[in-house]
Amino acid sequence: MLERTAEADRRKELGRFLRAMRERVAPARHGLATGTRRRAAGLLREEVALLAGISATWYTWLEQGREANPSAPVLSALANVLKLMPVEREHLFKLGKPEWLPEVRREDRLPDPRLADLLGALSPNPAYALNRAWDFVGWNEEASDLFGGFDPADPAKRNLLARLFLDPAWRALFADWDVVSRSAIAQFRAATVGFTSEPDIQAVLDPLKALSADFARQWGEMRVEEAPIWSKRLVGPAGEVVSYDYYMLTPAGVGKETTVSLYRKRG
Repeated sequence: MLERTAEADRRKELGRFLRAMRERVAPARHGLATGTRRRAAGLLREEVALLAGISATWYTWLEQGREANPSAPVLSALANVLKLMPVEREHLFKLGKPEWLPEVRREDRLPDPRLADLLGALSPNPAYALNRAWDFVGWNEEASDLFGGFDPADPAKRNLLARLFLDPAWRALFADWDVVSRSAIAQFRAATVGFTSEPDIQAVLDPLKALSADFARQWGEMRVEEAPIWSKRLVGPAGEVVSYDYYMLTPAGVGKETTVSLYRKRG
């Protein structure tokens, strides 16, 4: 029963993703005429199907989340028609062909005891570690001081997305909160493709959708992004804005699903 539910959720997610990508492509990008009688700003289902060389009915089934087994050439054609970026193309293939995803062993989901040593070695740069659900599973003292502490027993403080959307202190901490929060959602969607229906991921998504209108709206946008190396601006105690270079690391030997976020103050 759980496998059937996960499969149905995957198909629905594929359909939502295809529709969101279709609606953002201007017809003019494919040389199609635009006019006041068009039903939508983006491509129509029939146009996507024609451009991809597939049946309009079959493409409609894909968007409706009905049972289908798109081949690699079909997914590639759809990615070209929808003008997908590389990370979006990969996301499409993972949704369309989940059997290509590597199997995740249960032991890989547990925090590695060597994390504490790794995070300590990154001092004096603030650093914390996340599991696949983006729960905080480790941090150094500098990160605790910078981000107001971490509490695995507190649902509002144990998860990065929850902190961003439910913790007023974190919303005030990031000078560019809108940019950071939107990017975080897009990265989380890309990182969790194929297992969003599993309990640990649902335990993050369901409360956030119910408690944060901002999160629910942005999650519905279906965006995916790669994890960037960029700068983040944090607001200090006196209101000063401090810029940090931000790095997301995947350390070898401490669990396949563990990532480490490192902040290095500029200047």
